[in-house]
Amino acid sequence: MSVQVGAAAPDFTLDAHSGSKLSLASFKGRKTVVSFLPFAFTGG
Repeated sequence: MSVQVGAAAPDFTLDAHSGSKLSLASFKGRKTVVSFLPFAFTGG
């Protein structure tokens, strides 16, 4: 999947460290930065 710069990101849900779920939809209407970083020591 690719997203064009400036386009709305598709909704997704991820597992949070606390064990809860985090959904992009919960930030609707707010400016949000989404960043994906490799987990430490995974070789990524």
